[in-house]
Amino acid sequence: MDFFGFISKISFSSESFASLVFFVMAALTAIVSVIFFFHWRKYGMGGIILAITELVYLGVAATLLGVAFFGIN
Repeated sequence: MDFFGFISKISFSSESFASLVFFVMAALTAIVSVIFFFHWRKYGMGGIILAITELVYLGVAATLLGVAFFGIN
């Protein structure tokens, strides 16, 4: 079976490709976020600095994902 021949027969519209890339990046962001929060909670100093860090991270991540979502739709 020719892999490149198979790939050349698949047609993606630009909208479906952009949606696929968005959902892959959103999943990777979720995985990295879980790792960050685990690391920050387990090894962080705690207190107000940790709370501010988490809020800033969530705010920026949500804003960037929102802009990306509305940018492709």
